[in-house]
Amino acid sequence: MHDTAQATCELPGIAGTLSQERVMVCLDDKEREMFASGGYFQNLPVEVIHYTTGQCTPAQWRKVLMEVQPTVLVTCWRALPLPEDYVNDPALRLRYVCHLVGSVKSLIPRRLLERGVAVTNWGGIAAVAVAEHALLLLLAALRRNPRWREGLQVPFREQPQYRIELQTLSLSGRAVGIHGFGMIARHLVKLLQPFGVQVSAYSHGVPESFMRKHGVRPCASLEELFSAHSVVVECEALTPYTENSVTAGLLNLLPDDAVFVNIARGRLVDEQELARLARIGRIRIALDVYRDEPLPLPPSAELLGIKDAILSPHIGGPTSDLYPKCTALAEANLTRFFNNEPLEAKITLQEYDRAT
Repeated sequence: MHDTAQATCELPGIAGTLSQERVMVCLDDKEREMFASGGYFQNLPVEVIHYTTGQCTPAQWRKVLMEVQPTVLVTCWRALPLPEDYVNDPALRLRYVCHLVGSVKSLIPRRLLERGVAVTNWGGIAAVAVAEHALLLLLAALRRNPRWREGLQVPFREQPQYRIELQTLSLSGRAVGIHGFGMIARHLVKLLQPFGVQVSAYSHGVPESFMRKHGVRPCASLEELFSAHSVVVECEALTPYTENSVTAGLLNLLPDDAVFVNIARGRLVDEQELARLARIGRIRIALDVYRDEPLPLPPSAELLGIKDAILSPHIGGPTSDLYPKCTALAEANLTRFFNNEPLEAKITLQEYDRAT
């Protein structure tokens, strides 16, 4: 195995000939610390090149790909998009992109999958953690978490009035609506079961029978979902069809003091109207995603000025303890690939089109 890790974007040294199969692991220093600090990707039956992307320019990235001609790329968050001329090269040697994390759409053009190149990601590893985060945000909004710290300074005799004004709410027995019915939503349904809630869902194109199979009542429309539930959790995938689907009109259908949680994508929602309703106290909001991403949010962002808004910095999942599982899945998939065995968490064209 040949192992190089460059601090710059210079072409790594290459052993063997151009005809030789090779894996190029493309991580920056922080990604390597998170995902590959335990000596992963060292026992493969082919040459392995560890390449630190650093501050690579697109031109440097293209040069590396063209000269190394990897059979397999291992990528992560900071990888640059694959150049169009590289993807369309008739002599392309790339057969597999093993992405350590979630969405590949910013990295891989659809044409690559159309050419038969296999692509995998972390599969369902992050889904449970994101569902847990949705439940955390939901409960924090119901219990008015942003106001807790000020309550520590309220004199004893004023505590009853503080609690009246706090207006904490219970989740038990509530009607919960979920927009979307992918893996995260289905995990959330399981987490909600002990609370005795009534769960309904709406997701365009998902069969009603599939929802009922999971103990969920299908809604006929988004209007029904938003008007009939005091808690709504946004879990829908972002597609051209769903972008901006949660309009101002829908948000205004929410009952007074309803909770709206978003752990999906910010561009699904009219964020300006969401902020307005939260600012005047009409609804409670708890968000992990925003229209203006990647973070940071600008200091002028209206959401930052809303006292009761619960805002987390897109940390739903995976949690830190799950990073080794992502790497272990990737390493197992690499072994499967070179043994001509089926890959896990393989992305289909349909899944690619629904991804963000």
